[in-house]
Amino acid sequence: MKKVARKFQEIVSNKELMKKIGFTLLILALYRLLVFVPVPFVNIDTLMSGAMDSGAAAGFGYLVMLMGGALSNFAIVAIGVSPYITSSIIFQLLGSVIPKLEELQEQGDVGRAKISQYTRRLTAPLAFVQGIGMVFIMNQMLGGNAIDTGNILVVCWTAFMLTVGSLILMWMGEMITEKGISNGISLLIFASIVSGIMQKAYTSLASGENVVAIVLFMVLIVLVLTLLSIFILKSQKEIPVIYTKSGKVQQSSILPIPLNPVGMVPIIFAMAFVSFPYLMSQLITQFQPANEKLMAIANWIQLNLNIYSSNPGRLAIIFYVIFIVGFTFLYTSITFNPERIADSIQKRGGYVPGIRPGKQTTNYINKILMHLCLWWGLGLALIAIYTYVLDAIPFITQIASALGGMPTIVAGSGVIIIVGVVQDILNKVETDLVMAKYEKY
Repeated sequence: MKKVARKFQEIVSNKELMKKIGFTLLILALYRLLVFVPVPFVNIDTLMSGAMDSGAAAGFGYLVMLMGGALSNFAIVAIGVSPYITSSIIFQLLGSVIPKLEELQEQGDVGRAKISQYTRRLTAPLAFVQGIGMVFIMNQMLGGNAIDTGNILVVCWTAFMLTVGSLILMWMGEMITEKGISNGISLLIFASIVSGIMQKAYTSLASGENVVAIVLFMVLIVLVLTLLSIFILKSQKEIPVIYTKSGKVQQSSILPIPLNPVGMVPIIFAMAFVSFPYLMSQLITQFQPANEKLMAIANWIQLNLNIYSSNPGRLAIIFYVIFIVGFTFLYTSITFNPERIADSIQKRGGYVPGIRPGKQTTNYINKILMHLCLWWGLGLALIAIYTYVLDAIPFITQIASALGGMPTIVAGSGVIIIVGVVQDILNKVETDLVMAKYEKY
């Protein structure tokens, strides 16, 4: 306790750090206020009654939790920062394919500034398209009465307002990154998830009779997920590297390769690819085409590939896991270049003990990466589908039945994001404190 108190005193006495923390809290407070600003021309009463009706919208509760209540109010920030994240990922992927973008990535701050500018420009059209999709999805999930989708002007205006809200969040996130503490976009997502967890926890406790048992069960689930997330985020494989000069050993070091080399990107991609057929089927059933085969396919997709449902089909879960593992391998191969690492080691006169420099070192690093990708992908998939796994275990389902239902308050991916953001905040605070000591002396 003394160590914690001393650390807290260091933080409070650091005026520059307190300014950053205060600015971050101010932006987060403004963001939470925007959650209660609804989009015009939306029937909020119908929306709210549909949000509370689990029969009308099986997967709505999960989306509400992820967006921290922005969806239940259909606020202007309802689509969040996902268009900006998608745009960022697109340019990361294109950077390994298009030579011009690859050159920009290697130009340091100037090149990264240009790529950031391109990312912002792409965010707007992506947000508008996603806003149109959100209009039809929300209407379909809530019975078709919340938004007048028959009026193209209403649809476009709603999508435009959602786009404006997304761009405001993008600006807020960049301001936090520049003047606040930690990564701004991650913090906005963090705030949404934590707010959603609190709302979900309150609902679960208010509807349950065995309050103590429900709390213990929820704490146990969150604790296990947190420990697993910490293990995945902190684990790494250390490759020894020896540097020589004139045939003599000059220095030995470690090349750390994390168990999680690509973060949450695979689960974001997997969710997008798994949900895309379902979103398309929603649009098809909305317009009711005369093609019977097309309607039959759309109905089959809604029945078997609805990953947003609280009880999705096995096929949707299988595809979800396959995509998570597959994108882990794909994104790692794009962003992590074993050949470049091996070349850098060789140019500095280094080698891995027992491995020849050059191609053998490249193959060795690549083999380790593929091994880590397999375990990271499977671990990430397990965390992502943990609610479905718990539902399949008879012992757990018996406990859940005794409690009046499965009191899961957070998605596994949400736990990973929370753990990652908290770890990043602690690292940034520690860095600022260390820098303050250096400047003092």
